[in-house]
Amino acid sequence: MKTFCFTIDDNIRFLKEIARGGAVSLFDHPYTALLKKLHGETGVKIQLNLFMRCEDFSLCDMPGKFKPEWEDCADWLRLSFHSDRENVSPYASAGYGEVFSDCGAVIDEIKRFAGERSAAQTTTVHYCDTTPEGARALADRGYKGLLGLFGAKRTSYGLDEYTADKIRGGSTVKIDGVTYAAIDCVMNLCGKDEMIRRIKELEPREHISVMIHEQYFYRDYPYYQPDFGEKLSAAFALFAAERRKSVFFEDIAE
Repeated sequence: MKTFCFTIDDNIRFLKEIARGGAVSLFDHPYTALLKKLHGETGVKIQLNLFMRCEDFSLCDMPGKFKPEWEDCADWLRLSFHSDRENVSPYASAGYGEVFSDCGAVIDEIKRFAGERSAAQTTTVHYCDTTPEGARALADRGYKGLLGLFGAKRTSYGLDEYTADKIRGGSTVKIDGVTYAAIDCVMNLCGKDEMIRRIKELEPREHISVMIHEQYFYRDYPYYQPDFGEKLSAAFALFAAERRKSVFFEDIAE
C-alpha cells in the first residue's frame, strides 16, 4: 500500500499560547483545533517537531495538565525534537555532546508534559544539517529515522552525494540503524495549485513525505498564508484519492 507522512516544523508558539492562555483543553487553541479537525476528516497522522525555547518561553513552562489529552491522541499526534531554538543551521558544525544534550532536553520535556507515547522516534533537525557525530547522537537518543531536504545539488545530515541522489529519487537509505528519506514537498514554499501539481508528480512513489512550518498559520507573521488550512485539506484529499495511507515515518523506518 502506498503511504505518506506529514510533519510540521518550528513548533513552539502554540505551546506558549496554550500555557499562558488559560486553555481548558489542548484543542482550545485554533492551531491544534485545526489539526484535530483535519485528523477527524481525513485520518491524517501528524508529527510536530519542536523548538526547546523561544524569546520568553521554554518547554519547561508547558504545564502537565494536558498530559491525558496528549496521551489519548498519541495514535495520531506526536512530538519530536527539532532544535534548541530558531537559529540558522544550528548543528552544522556541532559535536556529539551539543546535539545529544539539546535533543535529550526536548525529549525529556515531551515525556513530562505529553507522555512517553507522544514522543516520536523520528525527526527533522532544523535546517537538516548535522555532522556525522551529531547524527550519531540522534541515533543514541533513540531516533531511528531522519527526514531531510535533498533537492538538486543539496544533501542533508552530511550524507555523500551518491546517497543523497538515491534519496532524492525516492529511496529510503538505512545507515548505522538510521533510515534517511526526503521531504518531497515543503508546502509553504508554493501556492496551493503549485503544491498540488508537485504532489501529483510524485504519485508513482510508494511513499511521499510532506511538511509545513507552524509560523505560516499566524496572521501576524510577515509571510502569513491565509490558505494554510486549505492547503492541508487539499493535499490530504489528494492522498485519499490516491488511496495513500497516512503513517508516521517511524512506521516505515524499521
